[in-house]
Amino acid sequence: ARRVEEDVQDVPIPVAVLSADLLSETGALNVGKLNQLVPSVQFYSTNPRNTQINIRGLGAPFGLTNDGIEQGVGLYVDGVYFARPASAVMDFIDIERVEVLRGPQGTLYGKNTTSGAINVTTRAPEFTPSTDVELSFGNLGYYQAKATTTGPLTDTLAYRVSFSGTQRDGVLWNTADQDDLNDISNIGGRAQLLWRPSDTLDVKLSADNTVQRPEGYAQVFAGVVPTLRPLNRQYAAQAAYYNYAPPSTNPFDRVTDLDTPHRSNSDLGGVALNVDWDVGGGTLSAISAWRYWLWDPSNDRDFLGLPIRTLSQNPSKSYQWSQELRYAGDLGESLNYVVGAFWFNQVTKTLGREEQGSAAWRWLANPNAANEALGLAGALTGYGQRVQIRSDHTSAAVFGQLEWAVTDKLRIIPGLRVNFDEKQGFYRSQTYGGTQYAAGTPGRALQLSILTPLAYESEGEDDNVSGQLTVAYEIA
Repeated sequence: ARRVEEDVQDVPIPVAVLSADLLSETGALNVGKLNQLVPSVQFYSTNPRNTQINIRGLGAPFGLTNDGIEQGVGLYVDGVYFARPASAVMDFIDIERVEVLRGPQGTLYGKNTTSGAINVTTRAPEFTPSTDVELSFGNLGYYQAKATTTGPLTDTLAYRVSFSGTQRDGVLWNTADQDDLNDISNIGGRAQLLWRPSDTLDVKLSADNTVQRPEGYAQVFAGVVPTLRPLNRQYAAQAAYYNYAPPSTNPFDRVTDLDTPHRSNSDLGGVALNVDWDVGGGTLSAISAWRYWLWDPSNDRDFLGLPIRTLSQNPSKSYQWSQELRYAGDLGESLNYVVGAFWFNQVTKTLGREEQGSAAWRWLANPNAANEALGLAGALTGYGQRVQIRSDHTSAAVFGQLEWAVTDKLRIIPGLRVNFDEKQGFYRSQTYGGTQYAAGTPGRALQLSILTPLAYESEGEDDNVSGQLTVAYEIA
């Protein structure tokens, strides 16, 4: 947890360690299940993109994810920082342990993690051959297959290949297309090579890929809450106009009638090179990584079986590069330290579309006789917008922590971090379709009140010096 091997009982910070056996026995498939095992972890997700992890209630507000804002809880796998929250919903593959650290970790970890960190360690290649296969079955057509094999290629080179696949039928029935929704369809793999030319040098090259193809994250009708709008714009009046009724008003019936194709396609993977070299009385570690995330969704954003918003898609492509250098050593019997430097860059691109349907004007405008006389009933049919978004984030830091064992029971642990961040953002939206109106007409005014062409760019940079001080005393 603290970048050195130590007994968890001696770690002077709040930390929970979960073994691979515990994760398997409790059915924890991914990070999202940790809230069932670690009380201080909160996990919220409406889909892989809109996913937040909080620790002690701190991290990120739940809602539509802002690609320009990082998570307050850092997710690390084998020392590599995973920037996108979608990483939290990928299946665990060949895990050795998971550590949950509560509180700021900026003096130990490359990326600043203000609320805490989740550190996932996978099993490394071994020079003793072994193969493991695990099959699990359950109701709703659930099954999961896991397999791993490891062994030597030469006296100094070992490999490890792991696979995981999870399937489950959907738990909601969609009357619109007579198919189930919210299923699970995950498949992933990891391959590793470990080169150990001597007892003082380990070089590990790893690559992983996870593919998720669920028809997932659909909602059910839970109830109607009155708004401050006029009665003719309330749900009851609108539904009565279209003679519409949801298939069920009881959410526990697990029935919906979404009329827009539903998908949550996600591809996540990357390559990492980890080097650990025992030199000069300490260990020099270098972690180089490149990762990607491809997100291709389609949502029914009116949540009803009516043609209000007939298209809602915000596919994204995210790429990240990171480099961390860290040295951990001792200064005598009572002093040990960790110092490091970190560089990170992430580029996220989104090409989104949304489009209104024939029922949109009654829900988004004022459906009175005067507006109908003006011919506004079809103003929004087919009216939509295309959106281009790009965010570019670069972060760099140097950090360090010293631990001084004053006595056998008293330890003083100061830490310092110097951080620099630079961000650039670009946004442009263009409208298309719908009835063509001249500028200044009521029809065009209605369209622009719903979707408006916009374009802007923004950039900023900031630096910060922060630190922490821990005084630990063992009473017993």
